[in-house]
Amino acid sequence: MIEQSLFPVKEIPAVGFVESTETGSAYKSMENTGYKFIVREDTGDVISCVTDSYKLIRNQEVVDAALPSMKELGAKLSAVEVFSNARTAWKFTLPEKVKIAKDDWVNPEVTIKNSYDGSCELQAFGGAYRLVCSNGLVIGYALEKKSQRHIIGSMKNIEDIPFMIESVILATKQVFTNEFPLLVDTKLNSRHIPTVMKEFPTQVMESLTQSLLGKRPRNYWDLLNCATWVATHAMKRNVEATHKLEMRLYPLIMKLAKSANRVKA
Repeated sequence: MIEQSLFPVKEIPAVGFVESTETGSAYKSMENTGYKFIVREDTGDVISCVTDSYKLIRNQEVVDAALPSMKELGAKLSAVEVFSNARTAWKFTLPEKVKIAKDDWVNPEVTIKNSYDGSCELQAFGGAYRLVCSNGLVIGYALEKKSQRHIIGSMKNIEDIPFMIESVILATKQVFTNEFPLLVDTKLNSRHIPTVMKEFPTQVMESLTQSLLGKRPRNYWDLLNCATWVATHAMKRNVEATHKLEMRLYPLIMKLAKSANRVKA
């Protein structure tokens, strides 16, 4: 599974460009354009064109720095997603179980993301996996993020990744303790349901409606799990928009829960 993310890449200077003139187009050579190409070596595909200040962080470097920490924690690699050769996400699930409510437990989760196109920094996300024993349902969502920039001069050492992972796990467990109880204890305001539904594409609206009607959420924890069930099971996992939606759900629903809690108070 992890091998699909470890294809070789190299940097090639951008030494020229096509310039439009009155008589047509002409190739203009320059010794230094200030740009370079990131190229997949095994296929020759151009992944991106970035500035010279962009520091290439190879997926192999990320994996080599992260795996020892993950093995020490007993974490298992649960998913690898590669989007257009340019962006990669590795998801790890930790063995520790944390009780959220009666008969409701979650496992801490860490997702590490890297890019070859400058679209995102090297990132580590905290999250949770919830196992609903009655139907084997697994739900994940992003909670806490730490980043390192791909800019020469400001990039931290790649060996700092274990510390980034440790920081994210600590912050995630604090979220379990400090924020999840609010979701569980706050009665759902039904007027907030359409706000969450607007985040979803129309093609999964039937699945979302069935999830809400079937589970009949009573609090914001229930609402979060109805929404993430649809993102996990009714949407395409190999489409990046699905993962971006998952990342929006937790902060949105937490914001709604805090709003409802203030009204209650």
